[in-house]
Amino acid sequence: MIVQTGAFLLILAFCLTILSLTLIPVGVKRRDHRFIESAYRAIIVVFFSVTGAALLLIYLFLADDFSIEYVASYSERALPLFYKITGLWAGQKGSLLFWEWLLSLFTTTVILLDRNRPNNRHLPIVTFTMGITNLFFLFLLVFITPPFDQNNIIPPDGNGLNPLLQNPGMVFHPPALYLGYVGFTVPFSYAMAALFNREVGEWWISRSRGWTLFSWAFLTLGIVFGGWWAYRELGWGGVWGWDPVENASLMPWLTSTAFLHSVIIQERRGMMKIWNIVLIITTFSLCILGTFITRSGIITSVHAFGQSSVGFVFLGFLLVILLISGYFITSRYNKLKERNPRIESLVSRESAFLYNNIVLFGLTFATLWGTLFPLIVEAVKGVKISVGPPYFNRVNTPIFLALLILMAVCPLLAWRRTSLRGLRKNLLLPGVLTLPFIIILYFITNVKDALPLSFYAFCLFVVFAIILEVYAGVRARMRRGLNWFSSLWSLLSINRRRYGGYMVHLGVVFVVVGLVSYGFFQYKDNYRVKPGDSITIGDYRLQYIGLQQSQGRNFISIGAIVNVYQKDRYIDTLIPEKRFYKRQEPTTEVAIRTTPVEDLYLILSNWQQDGTVNLTVVINPLIAWSWYGTGLIVLGVLWSGWPRKRTEMYIEALERELLGMVSIRNSGKLGRIGT
Repeated sequence: MIVQTGAFLLILAFCLTILSLTLIPVGVKRRDHRFIESAYRAIIVVFFSVTGAALLLIYLFLADDFSIEYVASYSERALPLFYKITGLWAGQKGSLLFWEWLLSLFTTTVILLDRNRPNNRHLPIVTFTMGITNLFFLFLLVFITPPFDQNNIIPPDGNGLNPLLQNPGMVFHPPALYLGYVGFTVPFSYAMAALFNREVGEWWISRSRGWTLFSWAFLTLGIVFGGWWAYRELGWGGVWGWDPVENASLMPWLTSTAFLHSVIIQERRGMMKIWNIVLIITTFSLCILGTFITRSGIITSVHAFGQSSVGFVFLGFLLVILLISGYFITSRYNKLKERNPRIESLVSRESAFLYNNIVLFGLTFATLWGTLFPLIVEAVKGVKISVGPPYFNRVNTPIFLALLILMAVCPLLAWRRTSLRGLRKNLLLPGVLTLPFIIILYFITNVKDALPLSFYAFCLFVVFAIILEVYAGVRARMRRGLNWFSSLWSLLSINRRRYGGYMVHLGVVFVVVGLVSYGFFQYKDNYRVKPGDSITIGDYRLQYIGLQQSQGRNFISIGAIVNVYQKDRYIDTLIPEKRFYKRQEPTTEVAIRTTPVEDLYLILSNWQQDGTVNLTVVINPLIAWSWYGTGLIVLGVLWSGWPRKRTEMYIEALERELLGMVSIRNSGKLGRIGT
């Protein structure tokens, strides 16, 4: 009965979605709000239907109902409760149901937030666009990959969840990634409504800004959770391997980052309307492309699902999106182009944002080409080739450095035009503060290569530039009689977007420092030791004690006990393991000791009956700063998107007006006066 109910709820949701997509055009054409309101109610019922189906599937996991093919494939009786619940998105069918649940939730939320607003004439088209996407996923769930399919023969136990997925990082990684992917449907739908209604001003950007920040933040978290999972679970000592599925999540992140910066120009100057429409369409399309890469089975990856025809259905949906979007852009081209001011100077904040966009788009193209080129060659010539990390590191690393340089310089430029004298003045003090640190870094440490040294230099430059900007603003407010703390709070609160953006930039700097340090200065070596032997690496002495065996709920593990000493002082005991699950390949469980300075990372490769083991020792300097930086990025997004009082918005608008006046009169002093 439960199985039939779940399947019925999905069919009901599919039929109601078709009904809503029929009612909206009728209501728009007749200008009869009753049809549109009925469509809204149907969509809300769709959300409850899909919610019921998702809850029923979770219940079947908890009840160990192996008559359901999906449950039998991704669960077992001994599986911990936590992982049974997350079995919802462990496989293709469940993850598509989870995706559709999020999409129906977001569609319902958009309706509830916007339908009572005074100016909501665009909502029907927004809802219609999201409804088309809902219909696509419901079509998959009803006709292509129904999650409630039953087994002909009921097995006594399930196959169990892939051991690599039995890790907290993989529990949080897919939902965060899906929240980002699905969330971009909302700004895409607002952009399509703007094109359809031929109102391509700034309204759609302001209306969807919160959704864009929300989606970008969760996509960032999803990527980082994925890297954290790979770092702790795959046992290779790294966080990013330029895997095709990793690249699939990075590409929409790059274009959405470009979009977040580019819309600032449109809001302030009314420029780049076409470019912003193209960016959000590209971001949504790359989300669908990433899903195609993950689900088609055309690539081999630990992140990907198996061979399936679903992926090519996604490819067809992607082509439809591109064709319709292309039609709307070309047919509204004159509307997008009218009253579009030009960039007045190559040395201005507008220009810097444009350069930033070009660099981000270049990164996206380089990553896309490296990901798809092997597939193109195989399709044309029938020859399998691989494009690995050497290509991506060689091509993308210098481009990332250019992006960091722009991030350092852009906040110091004025709107419209920056004089060379003013630019020199704004660059001088952060440069002077950065220089001695780089000299110390070069002569005292082993940082000698130009590329990592350049990364560190511009990271420091960004930090000093932000500190000086905040200091100038605090000092200006202290002259009015406020104390230091009140001045800082006032500064950060009045212009949340600017200083939230600075927090995000600082977070990105921390992430870059961690990745550059691990990428250029990682230590890795293999050792064969017997019980009682010691390994000396720098200040560390690792003493291998012996093997231990332990029993988990659904696995048996063999671990190597290693005492860690630093300068002959005991500091920790690490136990890298191999785990053996029922009917599954053994997995590697690394042991990590994390400090702000470096990670000590141990991998148990194999062992002998006499207790001799092969250990891989990895030292990753400053890698923890990547995790700290992610937290700061999320904090910056929350601060930037936090609702503001009317007085704060009024003061920010006044400051922006003054900034425009100052930038025209004396663009060289903008960086200091602007605070």
